[in-house]
Amino acid sequence: MARSLEGAWRLFRNRPDGLTLLDRSVDGFWRSFTALLFVIPIDAISLLALSRIAVQPPFGQAILERLPTLAIDWIAFPIILALMAKPLGVTKTYVSYVVARNWAAPLSWIIVTIPILLQGAGFLGGQLAIIATIVSLMVAVRYHYLILRIALGVTVEVAVALVVVDLVVSFMIVAMTGG
Repeated sequence: MARSLEGAWRLFRNRPDGLTLLDRSVDGFWRSFTALLFVIPIDAISLLALSRIAVQPPFGQAILERLPTLAIDWIAFPIILALMAKPLGVTKTYVSYVVARNWAAPLSWIIVTIPILLQGAGFLGGQLAIIATIVSLMVAVRYHYLILRIALGVTVEVAVALVVVDLVVSFMIVAMTGG
């Protein structure tokens, strides 16, 4: 796990050698989905911080309501990409991408959670929190773009299009599940 997180950190820094630290075997592919176990506590922390900012259901209920959305979102884009892999010419790099994406998720989640924590703790006011959230989302989107470029080996245009598809799918899942 530590090696995989180090690989994800290197990818964040636009270092393609990060891929070499990831287990991109079939077993490594399936094990990479356990990175969700790192995301869940980070998400729980963000829900606690959000409860200080906005009206939320009780914490336990909020987590239980959020888990299905998180799980569906976790697998939706990889499934869509698997269906598009052959036309895009990325069948050989698909596993590398999914492994990198999965291990990058905890780092991305931390990036996006930081402004929520700072606002919940009272360090950021409304306007500044909005700006910090937008910046953190841009950093996370850039990270996803780098993973697509490095792990899939696609062009800038394809990477941008795939980032957009992933974002749209995530927004649709959240809208449909209320998560």
